[in-house]
Amino acid sequence: MEAKVQRVLIWSGLGMIVVWLGAFLFIAGFIPPSAPTSSSDAIVRLYEDHSIAIKLGLVMSMLGSALLVPFGVAISGQLKRIDGAKALADIQMVSCALLSLEFITPIGVWMATSFRVDGRSPEFTEAMHDLGWILFMTVIWSLWVQLIAIAVAIFVDRREEPVLPRWLGYLSLWTSVLILPAGTVLFFKSGLFAWNGVAGLYIPLVGFVIWITSMSVVIHRNLTKRIGEGIAAGKRSARPPLRVGSRCH
Repeated sequence: MEAKVQRVLIWSGLGMIVVWLGAFLFIAGFIPPSAPTSSSDAIVRLYEDHSIAIKLGLVMSMLGSALLVPFGVAISGQLKRIDGAKALADIQMVSCALLSLEFITPIGVWMATSFRVDGRSPEFTEAMHDLGWILFMTVIWSLWVQLIAIAVAIFVDRREEPVLPRWLGYLSLWTSVLILPAGTVLFFKSGLFAWNGVAGLYIPLVGFVIWITSMSVVIHRNLTKRIGEGIAAGKRSARPPLRVGSRCH
């Protein structure tokens, strides 16, 4: 039964991507983001011209961010099957919960920014908008710890048929490298490493999406296999033993 629950929970990772990224991109219109060099008046116009869409998109994005928690629970369920990886499973789970909060926090800042654009100075709105983007981009370290914990747990699994394939460990390590530029956007207001740059935003984002998709598909397949094996074992144990009859001559 636990495997069936985890098989449902693991899809919350892809659900997070669809809801959060879809709302962030297509409703709020925050991707592509405003440039760090945008003027305060341009930031105010952004919130004034798209007030309802931004508010709706941010509410949906916050909902999507919360889906990281059940996703992390499903991953921990698999890591705990590995000998010596229970502590790493706990690190992964706590880091994923923190990551959810770290997505929610900047979204809350942007919500507050959109709530009352008129009646405050453009410079204050600009500062709130900047705060949201800096928080959103730079708090990658919980994800980084989560990725490292997962990779190490996969590599310590020495059984002939590992719980998770080793290539997934290498993908986690590679993703932990790809997201690093996002943590440096504080030092750049333009170029590749700014919060609207290829290295600052898009490469980490693509790496994150590929990683979540891969984890979801692989763990779903593993759980489906376990469920099938459990059903087959149950049928074998429930089958009545064969009786050999005897005849008297």
